[in-house]
Formats: sequence, C-alpha cells, structure tokens
Amino acid sequence: MNNNKILLSVSKFFISWRLALFLIAFLAIYLITGFGGRFPYADRVLTVTGLPSWIWGFGNFDGVHYLRIAQNGYTADFSQAFFPLYPHLIRIFNIFPKGNLNLNYYTDPSYFYTGMILSAIFFVAGLYFLIKLWTKEYDSKVAFISVLLLITFPTSFYYGAIYSESLFLLLTVLTFWFVRKDKFLPAGITAMLASATKVQGVLLGLFLAIELWQKYQGKLKIFTKSFWKDFIGVLISPLGLLGYMLYLYKTFADPVLFLTVQPAFGADRSSVPLVTLPQVIYRYIKMLLVVNPGSISFWNAALELSATLAVIAALIYTFKKIKFSYWIFVLTAIILPTMTGTFSSMPRYMLLAFPLLPVFVKKVPAGGKGWVYTIIAQVLLGIVLIALFTRGYWVA
Repeated sequence: MNNNKILLSVSKFFISWRLALFLIAFLAIYLITGFGGRFPYADRVLTVTGLPSWIWGFGNFDGVHYLRIAQNGYTADFSQAFFPLYPHLIRIFNIFPKGNLNLNYYTDPSYFYTGMILSAIFFVAGLYFLIKLWTKEYDSKVAFISVLLLITFPTSFYYGAIYSESLFLLLTVLTFWFVRKDKFLPAGITAMLASATKVQGVLLGLFLAIELWQKYQGKLKIFTKSFWKDFIGVLISPLGLLGYMLYLYKTFADPVLFLTVQPAFGADRSSVPLVTLPQVIYRYIKMLLVVNPGSISFWNAALELSATLAVIAALIYTFKKIKFSYWIFVLTAIILPTMTGTFSSMPRYMLLAFPLLPVFVKKVPAGGKGWVYTIIAQVLLGIVLIALFTRGYWVA
C-alpha cells in the first residue's frame, strides 16, 4: 500500500474517531448533569475559552497543568511532575492572537486551541507511521486491524486530549521505525525527545541497547564506524530526561522533583521508597474489600486493578511472540509507574502496550470475528470513560 493510501485511511479513521469523541462528550452533558470538577484551574484555563464544555472537557485534569506550563513555565507548585516537551511545543506553535486576559490569573484560550491541534497532528502522524511499521513487520491487514483496536481502546481518547499521549506515541513509533530502517542515530534523537515527554521515554534507550546488541552480537564490528554511529544513538537517548533533571536541579535544587512531587497529586502515590508490584496488588485487593461498592472510588480501583492484571496477562501471553526489545519496553513502561505504590492512571498507561496488539490480531483465525467483538466491548467501555472524563470525573 502506498503512502497516499495509508494517509487517506488514517485521515478517515481520525475524523470518524474525533467526531465520535465530541458526540459522546456532547451527550454526556445530559447524562451526567453535574460537573465533577475534581481538578484545579478549570475556571481559569478551560471555561475562559468560550467553547462549549463538550470541547474544552478534553483539557480536563492534566490538560490544565500542561496549558499553564505552556504559558507561564514551571511557576506553579508541583507542576514539575509534567515533562516539558509537550507544553513547550504548545508554546512554540501558538500563533493565534491573544486576548486581554490577566495572564497572572487566567490562561489565554489560544493555548488550548494550539494544544488540541497539535495533539491531532501528532496522533495522525503516529498512526501513519504505525501502519507503515506494522505493514513491514506483519502485513497490511494485521496493521489496519491493530490500529483499529488501538483507536477504539477505551482510553484512546487521551490521544485527542490536552495530554502528551499523542506526542509520545509518535516519538515511540518513530524510534521503532528508524531502528527498523537500521538508522540508530535518528532513533536516538526521537528517543531523546520521548524522554523529555514522559519518564517512560528513557526506557526507549533500553529498547535501542537491545537492538544494538542483537545487531552486532557475535560480529567483530565493534571498532567500525557504523557501530560507533549506532552506539551514539543509544547514548543520546536519555538526554531529554537528563536535560530536564539538570533544569530542575539548577532551578529548584532537586533533580528528581518530577518524582518527589508525586504525593501532591493524591492517589496515594509515594516517591520513596519504591513499592513492588505484589505489594500494590495486595493493597488494591484490600481496598476493594473495604470500600463501598456504590462509590466512584470503588469502581476506579476496580478499573485500575483490572487494567493492570489484563496487561500483565497480555505480557505473559506475548512473551517470545514479539521482538524481545518490544516486549521489554512494554514490560518496563508498565511496571515503572506502579513503583510509586498505585495503579492510578494504569488504564491510560495501557496505551503504552500497543506493540502487543498485532500478536492478538494474528491469533484470530482467517475470517474470524473475535476482533470485532473486542472492538464493540472497547467502544462500550470507552463511551462510559469519555463521558466521565469530559464531565470532570477522574478516569485515568
């Protein structure tokens, strides 16, 4: 399939998906009449856009922090938890005219418009390269069905929100794509940018190191020019994170402030000491036994635990069924957030497990409809989660 056909297909996927998100958010206004507002700054950042809530609702929760960072930098307490590349790109590409708001109190609406547009561009580009990658590694049918599973995933709406998920998807896929093309230096650059987008981005360095080892293992090429060029790609991959840590050290005297501020965001997160996965599972089981089943907290915990167990099961099933470097990246990207002592946001972090999708698509026999039923189930759960999120209730 040529590039134009891929782009056309991706564009159709995206437009249908985006319209569906807005429609669900619009209907949610009448189904969930009370706005949860369980996050700060909604009145200063979102309602001032003048847009209806079914649009600005996609800036809820982390979105308000990203937009404030885009305008004001890291001036707010605890904002350092959010990595810099995504909000800085919003700031750089904000070409919209500004209003006359008091910027010490409000965030100019132009940042919201820019963030929504950038998230859309990043997502379309990410899907485009993902189809190209999976077509090469599997075939076009597996690639398209896998992408369809991704965009209908219950928390895929974060790709269309003021979140860094779409940018991180693009940078991760580009890293995989460049390695597939045997271009480790460009892969190192995209991995470096990913490590300035999310802390999990630094794990792409591990992916690159495994790929480099597999390429040169048993070969006497360690002193060749090509080896050192590839090795530089691995070395530069964590520089995004290290650069952010240097900034935090010089500005706030704490290079890991993005970690130490985590308890301020609730969800019983801890910074140190790190907590093991079995400890967190035990804690959640205990929580489900004592929390009122009629409360939102109970269902949040149930969703988070279910998501975690599901992705662990998927990792066990796909072991040795995909490239080891992919599998290790997904494993570490999923386990890393749990070390803060909570599965909070795990339904969103499951998006990082996208490399596993083709394995399950291939498992369905020719002519089988298993993936169709999966998509239906995903869409039904996604409708509930989108409605809750856009109405100001915590999902992930």
